[in-house]
Amino acid sequence: MEWEQLAIIAQIVTGIATLAVAMFLASQLWQQHRDSVMSLRLTIGTQVDDMNRSMYTNRDFANIFLLGCEDSGELDKIDQHRFNIYMLQYFAQFKDHWENGNDYTNIQRRVKNIFGVGPGVERFWSEIGANLHEGSFVQFIDTAKSP
Repeated sequence: MEWEQLAIIAQIVTGIATLAVAMFLASQLWQQHRDSVMSLRLTIGTQVDDMNRSMYTNRDFANIFLLGCEDSGELDKIDQHRFNIYMLQYFAQFKDHWENGNDYTNIQRRVKNIFGVGPGVERFWSEIGANLHEGSFVQFIDTAKSP
């Protein structure tokens, strides 16, 4: 009888230890997920910051951005592609903050500001951007850009 009781106690202790390890590993996975989300946000933010910096340090890119925003048809294929890539990164930052943040008023203000820059942003969004994102994000952008 003593051996049976000892075996039962050992199984209970093993079960509790296993549960503790599982809880610890789950918390580590959650922390790793939060760290990877933060790393992604920083990477996207850094890319957009670098491109924004290019607008005042690189005359050619500033010209591409301004002509792209004006949507005057003056950009060749390569420069139009550069403008589109910039817009993709810019909207990727919006999406990241929308998915992982909680400051929606700030995101809405920034969306409204970028659409106010010129008709090229609207053209990009309607032809490319809106087709690359899921419906709920597209709806958020469409609502945020409305007057």
